[in-house]
Amino acid sequence: MSDESNLLVVDAGNTSIKFTAFAGDQVLWVERGESAPLDNAFQPQQIYFASVRSKEQSALLHADIQAAYPNAQWLTLASVSQVCGVTNAYHEPERLGVDRWLAVVGAYHLELGDVMVLDAGTAIKVDFINGKGVHLGGYITPGLNMMESALLANTARIRYDAKEVIEAQGLPDSTARAVTEGVHEMALAFVERMNRQHPGFKWVATGGDSRALLDSLQIEMEYQPNLVALGAKRVGDELIKRQ
Repeated sequence: MSDESNLLVVDAGNTSIKFTAFAGDQVLWVERGESAPLDNAFQPQQIYFASVRSKEQSALLHADIQAAYPNAQWLTLASVSQVCGVTNAYHEPERLGVDRWLAVVGAYHLELGDVMVLDAGTAIKVDFINGKGVHLGGYITPGLNMMESALLANTARIRYDAKEVIEAQGLPDSTARAVTEGVHEMALAFVERMNRQHPGFKWVATGGDSRALLDSLQIEMEYQPNLVALGAKRVGDELIKRQ
């Protein structure tokens, strides 16, 4: 693949699909949606596909995107034991979510030494990578919206409207504040504990809520909103060179 070729990275998460367009190493645009973005000015030569969805859902998405870009070469990415100088901690490497794996690869190649990756979206995920490229393992907890939804789904009387969610000082004095601020405090406590237990590691943040959580705790970070796509590009490029 030439350095100037167009690449589309598809990161199919549990609740949304992120499309990242590259021209060489430059990110042209990022979009979210449930179908291939319509950009007549951009025609990818390569598509790197990473999905944590079911086989059936992934197959449907694959067909939709391939129909939109029929001339693109397709490469499905998966978690493996070792690639791009990074070693997977899992004994069954394929069971590590590919989004986590690609974020780990991307974070290692930032060359920051020992790092913790915080990806806070549907779930809050923290993964640890040392400066030698060894993935040490990590954690998964429910994300803010998931915690809130689980609480509402499993209780009869905890109910509120979106308009009741307001910012205010002091202890929560409404059900809306009690829930939303309560789950936020739980997430902050988890991140703060990780930070305290691993003082020699630097934070790399990606995902919707990660930056806000670290900012709330005044923790320094390297913010990389496209970390998974950057890891995907590096992994896909290496796999194609091997062919």
